[in-house]
This record gives sequence, C-alpha cells and structure tokens, in this order.
Amino acid sequence: MDENALEFPTMVYEEGKVRFLAPALKEGWEKAVSPSGMPVFFNPHSKLSRDMAVLMVGAYFERKGIKVCEPLAGCGVRGIRIAVETGIVSKLVLNDINRFAYSLMKKNVEAAGLAEITEVYNLDANALLAAHSTGKLRFDYVDVDPAGSPAPFLENAIRACQSGGLLGVTATDLAPLCGTNPLACVRKYDAIPYTSPYSKETAARILLGFVARTAARVGMSVSPVLTFYRRHYIRTFVRLNYGKTLAKESLKNVGWMSECKSCGSVQWSSYLEDFKLCEFCNSIPRFFGPLWLGELTSKDLILKALGMACEADMKEAYNLLRKISEEIQTIPFYYRVDEIGKKLRSRAPKPASIVDRLRSLGFNASLTHFDGQGFKTDAPREIVEEVFSELATSEA
Repeated sequence: MDENALEFPTMVYEEGKVRFLAPALKEGWEKAVSPSGMPVFFNPHSKLSRDMAVLMVGAYFERKGIKVCEPLAGCGVRGIRIAVETGIVSKLVLNDINRFAYSLMKKNVEAAGLAEITEVYNLDANALLAAHSTGKLRFDYVDVDPAGSPAPFLENAIRACQSGGLLGVTATDLAPLCGTNPLACVRKYDAIPYTSPYSKETAARILLGFVARTAARVGMSVSPVLTFYRRHYIRTFVRLNYGKTLAKESLKNVGWMSECKSCGSVQWSSYLEDFKLCEFCNSIPRFFGPLWLGELTSKDLILKALGMACEADMKEAYNLLRKISEEIQTIPFYYRVDEIGKKLRSRAPKPASIVDRLRSLGFNASLTHFDGQGFKTDAPREIVEEVFSELATSEA
C-alpha cells in the first residue's frame, strides 16, 4: 500500500481479514482529537460495530450474489470487510461526500482485490441512495452509519433496500435519544424521550420505532434482527419487506410507555389512550414515545451469528451476542440495583443474585447488556423490592 500518495498522513491498519489505509492517529488521540475532525472519518473504537455488520450479513443471507451499499463509507473498511469476510457479495457500492475519503476508498478497494465488483462514488449520500430506489437498482444490504443521527438518510436508505433485504442503522447522538436534549429528539426522531435509569434501552427503542414509522410511510415493514448499545452508539439491523398490510402489522409494535414518579411502576401500550392513572397509586404518570415495544432481536439469527463469531475469533462480538441471546426480549425496560438501593436506603446486591432468586420464585428474569447494573424481570415491583431487601440483608 502506498501511504504517501494522499494529501494527509495515513497508516496501515489491520482489522478482521483486511489491511487498509486510514488517517494516522497518534497514541492518546481519543483524548485530544475527535475522529470526525480527521481528514477522513475513522474510529478504531467502532471495530465491534463493523464486526457485527460482517456477522449479521453473513448470518442473514443464505445465498451468494448480494448487493451491498455503504453510502457514508469513510475509508470504506466496513463494506470491504463485508465483501472479503462473507464471500457472498457480487456488487459493492461505497460512497462518501468527502473527496479525501473518495481517494482513500479507491486505494483500499484496489488493495483488497475488490476493484472488479466495487463502485466508488463521491456524492451526497441521499443522492446516491435516491438513484438506487427502484427495481433492480436496489440493494440487498444498506448500512447507514453516520457521525450523529441517521435521521436525514433513513428514508432514502429504506427506499434503496430490496424487499426481504437487510438495513443496518447506527445512531451516535445518545444525548437526544436518552433524554438529555429532549427537543433535539423531537426534532430528529419525532419522539419524546425520558431520562430514567433505563434510558439506554429507551434510546434503542426510540431509534427502532423511528425506523419502523419511516418504513411504514413508504409501505414497508420492519422485523428487528439485532439491536444493541455499546460505548457511544446504538446499532440496529432490521429486515425490510414491502406491503401495506405488513407495515400496519409492524406498527402494532410501536407505542408508548409511562412511568409513575410516585411509586416507580412502568406501563406500556400500543395506544396512548389505553393509559390511565397509575394502577398502583392513582398518580399521573409521565408518558414517553413513540417507541418500539416488541422484541429487539431475532434469537435464531443471534445463535447463528454466535457460531460465526466463535469461528472468526471475534471475542468482543461473541461475548456481547451471548449476553443478548440470554436477555429477555419482551420487557421494554430494566431495573438498576443502585436506583433500587437509593429508594430502599440499602446496599445493592449483585444483579445476578437478584436474577437467580427471582427465577427460583418462578418469574422470568435476566441480566441486560444495556447496563452492567441492570436486570429485567416480569415480577411485580413489590416482589423485586422484597427480593432486593432479602438479598441485601443476607449478603451483608
């Protein structure tokens, strides 16, 4: 690889089965330089996100000859890795509006031996996606991974995806989604967020609900394949299918949640009018949404991806997928042991101990990948607090 033929310093990186050029980053760069401030966006910390894209494409598609598009490709490593490591891509389209990224992508494509199947563009992402929104021009997999919100690109990305295809979406603007900047969430995602102990999962469900509502506007349904939170971003992969009836069915998974500030009870419903006063203490709850209330992940595909991650020695991806595979999917929130401890003025038992005890009592319970201090259960809140107090006393 020629590292000196570009207008900025580069270095060779190795990730998965690919060696590629990206902007040279000095040691300690994460404390001094934002990846978005580099000549070409590249974040080494997003390796897990790229690993997951490789695994999801490999697990989802059972045929060769798929068409893949990365409209915000940066140095192109994600799309290149998908093509090289899955071996099922017949056409790869990489694009970035940044002219430096365009030059870098061409070099990386050539170095990976993908020049014959790859088209590289220097266009606005929406223009590229809109140009591939009909018939045979559509893609089997589209990956939208911007620096910030995916909202400006989402509808065109959906239109550019085949029925039965896969869409990957990343959001790194967690402040609006988690409720720290609620007006920004309303503007970008047309949803009211809520700052709570389980904000990370709420953020994921707001994003997925927005994807579902956007797809429904163009007559498509969504079926989540994998949704997860990690470090600074939320990532979701969804299956898309054309059909107004399917779109309406998909929207039945989109609804509202409420939390009572007096007693802490949480409720959810597909229809806002179904909510009344808190059923436990008659207080007026706080409503937030719309958001996705259904399952976030397809267990069958996750198990398939787990095997692939093990074979490829993707340790971080394997560990995360294992946690997600064991997580309850039908409860759209979780408890944090430190928050319960504050309320009960008690030391906090380990989440795993609470999960084990609740299971022994016949309730569903699991840990959650969204938060190391969190756990999920269908047990009533009063039972959760009783178990908490019992374990806090016995572990003291």
